[in-house]
Amino acid sequence: MTTSVVAVAQTTYSIKGRVLDKLTGEGLPGATVQVVGNGANTGGGAEDNGTYSVAGLKPGTYTVRASFIGYKVLEQQVTVGNQNTTATFNLVADNATLNEVQVVGSLGVAVERSTPVAFAAVNEVKLRETLSNRDLPMILNETPGVYATQGGGGTGDSRINIRGFDQRNVAVLVNGVPVNDMETGQVFWSNWDLGDVTKSLQVQRGLSASKISVPSVGGTINVLTKGFDDKKAALARVETGSNNYQKYSLMLSSGTLKGDWAFTAYGSRRTSDGWVDKAFDDAWTYFGNISKRAGNHRLSLTGMGSPQSHGTRSFQAAVGLYSTEKAAEIGASPVAGGNKGFSYNPYWGTLTRYDRDPTTRQVSNVQGSEVLNERSNYYHKPQINLNDYWQVNSKLFVSAVAYASFGNGGGVSGLTSGNSSTLSQTVDGQTNFQGIYNTNVRNYPFVFNTATRRNDTLFTEQRQSGSFLVNNVNSHRWYGGVLGADYSLNDKVTFSAGVDGRLYRGLHYREVRDLLGGDYARTIGNLNADPTTRLYEGDKISYNYDGKTQWLGGYAQLEYKTPVLSAVVSGTLSQIRYKRIDYFRAKQVTVDGQSYDVGFNQTQTINGRTYTSADGQTVETPWAEFTGYSVKAGANYNVTERNNLFVNVGYNSRVPFFNQVYNTQGIRYKSVQPEGITSMELGYGISYPSLKATLNAYYTLWSNKSTNSVSTATGEPVYSSVRNIDARHMGVEMSVAQEISRSLQLNAAISLGDWRWKGKGLLNQVTESNVQVNQLDQPVFLDGVHVGDAAQNQFQLGLRYEPIRGLYIRPSFLVFSKYYAAFNPDNILEEASRTDAYRLPTSKNLDLHFGYELKPVYQDKVRISFRASVLNVLNEFYFTDVSNRSNSNVFDAGNLQAFFNRGRTFTLGMAVGL
Repeated sequence: MTTSVVAVAQTTYSIKGRVLDKLTGEGLPGATVQVVGNGANTGGGAEDNGTYSVAGLKPGTYTVRASFIGYKVLEQQVTVGNQNTTATFNLVADNATLNEVQVVGSLGVAVERSTPVAFAAVNEVKLRETLSNRDLPMILNETPGVYATQGGGGTGDSRINIRGFDQRNVAVLVNGVPVNDMETGQVFWSNWDLGDVTKSLQVQRGLSASKISVPSVGGTINVLTKGFDDKKAALARVETGSNNYQKYSLMLSSGTLKGDWAFTAYGSRRTSDGWVDKAFDDAWTYFGNISKRAGNHRLSLTGMGSPQSHGTRSFQAAVGLYSTEKAAEIGASPVAGGNKGFSYNPYWGTLTRYDRDPTTRQVSNVQGSEVLNERSNYYHKPQINLNDYWQVNSKLFVSAVAYASFGNGGGVSGLTSGNSSTLSQTVDGQTNFQGIYNTNVRNYPFVFNTATRRNDTLFTEQRQSGSFLVNNVNSHRWYGGVLGADYSLNDKVTFSAGVDGRLYRGLHYREVRDLLGGDYARTIGNLNADPTTRLYEGDKISYNYDGKTQWLGGYAQLEYKTPVLSAVVSGTLSQIRYKRIDYFRAKQVTVDGQSYDVGFNQTQTINGRTYTSADGQTVETPWAEFTGYSVKAGANYNVTERNNLFVNVGYNSRVPFFNQVYNTQGIRYKSVQPEGITSMELGYGISYPSLKATLNAYYTLWSNKSTNSVSTATGEPVYSSVRNIDARHMGVEMSVAQEISRSLQLNAAISLGDWRWKGKGLLNQVTESNVQVNQLDQPVFLDGVHVGDAAQNQFQLGLRYEPIRGLYIRPSFLVFSKYYAAFNPDNILEEASRTDAYRLPTSKNLDLHFGYELKPVYQDKVRISFRASVLNVLNEFYFTDVSNRSNSNVFDAGNLQAFFNRGRTFTLGMAVGL
C-alpha cells in the first residue's frame, strides 16, 4: 500500500496603503500601522510619503489601526481574501493644531481615491524649496491645466488661469474664507505675503469640493496657512537675491500651553528694487493666531495682513519697444527708439523740485533729483477670522467662522486737466515729470491788458496744474460668516448643510496725490460742484462712488462613502444684491415716481414748482438682484487597490459681477443675465507606493459669459464690456509622480486644451471720460475664435535628487504652447471681419533649486539650513502676457503688445530653527 503525503503551502498576502493628514491630504511619514486579528499582531511604519505595507497575512479579517503623534487613532476592519488589499487612513489632528486653525466652516479639501475631482496639492516642503521670491501662484505652473504669470512684473501683480479661465473665475480661499474681490472677482496677491506661512496649497480643477457658494468656473485654490504646531518652535530666515532683494522673517510657535492655549506669530520685512525698471517693492507682513480648547469647542482667532507699496508696469507695449530681435521673430516691424530691453518700464521718471520767483525768475530751494513712479500700488488689507469648531457628539460636527476685512489703498496714476491718464513722455520713453513740473510751476493765470494789447501775468494768483498724480482709491469694508454642520446618518452616509453671508462696501474715488509744481487742479467729473472749484492734494476728483454688495448663500450635500465607492450630490443657492451710490452724478429729485437731474447751477420746474440741486438727493440705484445656484454630482470607484475611476457633472448659474451690471457712468446695462456653466469630467488614477498618476478629460460650456477689457489705441483708455457670449473649453490632463529611488523622484504634467468662443456677443464701450463709443449693445462676432490670454498646452518635467542626506537639487523644465493673444472684440463688428487670434511662439523655461540642511547641533535642538534658487537658468525670454489694445483682429503681429518673463535671477536663503 502506498501513502501519498500532500504538503499544502499557506499563501500569505499584504495590507498596503497610505496614512494621510485628512486636512491637507499629505502623507504622514513615521506613522505607525498595527494589524491585529486572525492570530496576527504585527505592523510597520509609514515611509516618507505616508505609504506603508504589512506583509505575511493569512486570508481573514483584521483590525488595522493607524496612529501618529498629535492625531487621533483611526481603525478599520479589513478583510484579506486571495489577493493583497489596501486601506488608506485620513487622520484628524487631536490637539490645538492644524485642524482648528485651518479648517474654516466646511472647507472642502479633496482626498485621494475618494473625492471625485481633479486636484493637486503642494505641501510645505515643496513651497519652501521652490517658491523662491516669487508670488504664490507661480509655483502652481507645475500643476496640469494651470498657467500663471507675473503680469507686468510688479511684486504681487501675478495672475493665474486654470483651464483657460482667468483668476476672476477661480475661487481662492484662505483658511476657508473667500478672498476674490466682491465686485470684480479679481485676486490681488500683493495683499498677502503668504509663502512663508502656507502649510498646504491645494488646487481643485473644474468642479471643486468646496461646500460654500463661490464664483468657481476654472477651479478652486485652497490656501491653508500654518496653525498651531504640536511643539514649541522658533524659525528665523534671512534671504537675499537679484535686484537687491532682501527679506527677513521670524516665526514663533508656543505649542500647547497650560489651559489648552496655543499661539503662533510671524512677521517679515521685504524690500527689492524689482526686476522691472523701478518696480520697487516695500512690504511688511504679519500673521498670528491664538487658540483655546473649551470642552467640545475649539476656538481660534487669526489675523494677518501685509501693508505694502510697489511700482507697477500697467500696460503691455509693442514688442519692438522691448526687443528688435523678438519683433523680427514674429514678423513685426522694429519700433523707432525701441530695443530698450525686456525690463523696460515707461511708467517712471526723474524730477528735481524747486521754487521759482515769478517776477525775477530766480530758482531757489532746489531739491535733489528723485525717481517718481507714474504707476504704483499701495494697499493694506488686514483680515481677521474667529473660528469655532464644535464636536457636538459622535455624529454631529458644527463649524462657524466670522470674518472681517478692511482694505485701504489703491493705485497711483497720472491725470490731466482733460481727464486723461496719459502723461507726456521724454524722448527716451520715460514719464516727463520734469517737463510737467516746469510747465506747472510757471502756469500763472493772465488777463488781457486793453491798454498794452498784451496778456498780463497775475503773479499773485495760484497756478493750475495741467498734469498731476492721483490716487485711484479702491478701499473696502467686508464682513462675513460661514456656518456649517456635518451629520453622520450612518457609517456610510453624511449629510452636510450650511449658510454663507457677506456684506461688502467698496469705496471708489480718485484723489489728488501730487500737483507736480502747481497749486491746484480744476474739478473734473463732479456734476454737483462749480466747474471752477479748485482742488488740492487729498481732494476727490474725476469719480466718486460706493458699491454695495449683499450676499446670502446656502448649501446642502449628501455623501456616501465606503472603501470602494464614494459618491456625492450637492447644491448651492445664493441671493446677491448690488447697489451703486454715485456722489459725482447730478443729484436727482423725484416727483410722482419720476427722477429728474438737478446738477450744479441747474433747475427743474415740475408741476409749477422749481427745484434746485439743494433739493436733490445723491443718486442711489435700486438694488439689482440676482439669484444663482449650482448642482453637482460625482462618484469615485476604487476598481482595485491601485486603480480608481471618477466622474463628475454639474451646472452653475452664476450671477454677474458688480462691474458687469453697471458701466463706469453708473448706468445699469440692459439684458444682463446670469451666466450658465455646464461642466463634466472623467478621470482615472493609479496609486502605488512609488508611483502616482492621474489622467482626466474635461468639457465646460460657459453660456452668457461677460468680459471686460481696456484699450489705449486712441491714446485715451477705452473700456469695453462684452456680454452674452458663449465659450467652450475642453481638454485632457495628466500628472505623474514617480519615486525612482529613495534619492531620486520625478514629477511630470501634461495638459492639452481646445478653448474657443461660440456665437456672438454684445459690446459696450466708454472712454475714461464716460463718453459712449459706438452704439449700445453693438453685436460682435466671435464664433470659432480661440480663447486667448493663456497657453492651451503645457508640458512640465521636474526632478528632486538627494545625493546625500540633507542635500537636494531640484530642476524643473516647463513648456507652454498653443498660446493665443488676448484680444478686444471691438473691430469684429461684421461676421466677414472675424479672424482668429494671433498664436505666439512656444515658451521654454528651466529653474533650478538647491538646498542643504545641516545635522542638528546644540543637543540636537538647533537646525540650520541653506537654500538657493536660480530662475530662468538659460536666460531665455518669451511672451507671457499678450494683449492687443490697438486692434481686435489679431492677425497682424505688428499690433501685438506684450509683457515678457523675467531674466535670470537668483535667491539665497538661510534658516535657523529650534
